[in-house]
Amino acid sequence: MSFQRLAAASVTIAAIVGLGACSSGSQNSGSTGAAPVATTTAAATPVEEFVAASKKLGTETMKMKMVMPGGIEATGSADLANKKLDMTMKMSMGTESLDIAVRLVGETMYMKMGPTGDKWMSLDVSKLPKGNSLNPENLANAEAFAAAAVDVKLDGDNFSGTLDMTKSPTADPESLKALGAKATAVPFTAKRDSEGRLTELVIDMSGMGAGSGKITTTYYDFGTKVDVAAPAASEITPMPEDMLKAFTSQGQTAGA
Repeated sequence: MSFQRLAAASVTIAAIVGLGACSSGSQNSGSTGAAPVATTTAAATPVEEFVAASKKLGTETMKMKMVMPGGIEATGSADLANKKLDMTMKMSMGTESLDIAVRLVGETMYMKMGPTGDKWMSLDVSKLPKGNSLNPENLANAEAFAAAAVDVKLDGDNFSGTLDMTKSPTADPESLKALGAKATAVPFTAKRDSEGRLTELVIDMSGMGAGSGKITTTYYDFGTKVDVAAPAASEITPMPEDMLKAFTSQGQTAGA
């Protein structure tokens, strides 16, 4: 299988899942350039409302579902404030499919592919490049992602606008160069519930070339119980070098 494809899917999931991973007590990191979250409802702009809805995801446990181009689906639950994530990913492999289990416990990611009896592979995400989406510094920074939102409009509880991917802390300069002007205007829509939490995010990558399309993420069942534990030591094996290389290559050339 293509480890590069698996790595790309995993870091994309991490970026979207981590959208609200900031703790509610951190209003503005001061380093991302994002608009500060409004402390009152008066004069809040659509961008500020979007940031606020994103950050609320970090205050509660939840379940989520993601559908990506190329026959990739993921479902799971998360306690972002405590860096706990338990997801199952199904990846289309031609006429067959591959089931992949992913757990995040603190700063260690565990991944298992195929039959139940297979071993878990481990990866210390704290050692990944600074620009990698799985790096805890990015996984726990909602404002950094929201900083890429431009031309945001709000109609009731429905957001629409574009993302300037050049403003993302995990953007790869070489990829951005290849995409050209398209990278500065990626359409997105989002929804929030009556509690002000983001419940849906759709990023339309259709204009990015062959094989691209919409990435749809839904967040639901807020307050659900999330129990995620590291596998027993006897069930863990180091990640193969070629797979490790695919994961660590993302973000190596991203700006600080």
